[in-house]
Amino acid sequence: MVTIDASVWVAADAADEAAWEESRAFFERILAEGVPVHQPTLTLVEVSAAVARRTGSAVHAREAGTRLLRFPGLVVHPLDLELAGLSAALAARLNLRGADAVYAATARAHGADLVTLDRELVDRAPPLVGATTPGGWGEAPG
Repeated sequence: MVTIDASVWVAADAADEAAWEESRAFFERILAEGVPVHQPTLTLVEVSAAVARRTGSAVHAREAGTRLLRFPGLVVHPLDLELAGLSAALAARLNLRGADAVYAATARAHGADLVTLDRELVDRAPPLVGATTPGGWGEAPG
């Protein structure tokens, strides 16, 4: 199982992004392997907003959001009080930004690996949440 930070979804959307190839290859791999994807509802907002800001196109942003919601194996989790409480606890303990804490909490709550392009999140989330880059996902530690 994986929880995928918005940075990876956005990078996979634009061939001019530095991590486009790594992100696309990761998505191809999890699709081929049928890996369940557990996401917070926040992902839809973050991906749509980032694509709209990058492209200036509301149509492109809506299409990116639609692709996300149709992603095979997707399970979307609402930011209810329980997940918000876990997010707040992780934010405080690991010194995470708010949105990063929501992704980390979603991954922790569902036993998923957190996949992100955010180096700070990869460095800070462990040992409470397994976090890695798209290219590093599935590699044996060490």
